[in-house]
Amino acid sequence: MKLSISSFIISILGLFIAYMIFPPFNIDYLGPHPMLWIPIGFFIYLIGMSLAVYAFMKKEPGFMKYVALSPLILGGLFLAFLTYLFGEEI
Repeated sequence: MKLSISSFIISILGLFIAYMIFPPFNIDYLGPHPMLWIPIGFFIYLIGMSLAVYAFMKKEPGFMKYVALSPLILGGLFLAFLTYLFGEEI
């Protein structure tokens, strides 16, 4: 599998895991401490983004290396969302 495709899948998976405790997902079977899934998902997202940057720097052929960088906007929106929700508690 190409590096850019795997980074895109890992990034989307990490953001989904980080968003799971918030509506409309709000998955209830996350265990007794569902807030721990936010940093776990964000760490998975960061792994995917580092793979995307590596694929971009390696100059992989094709358009997918640009698509792999697209979750970068979603990650920024996620950080803005967390900052708005929790204020200075982070």
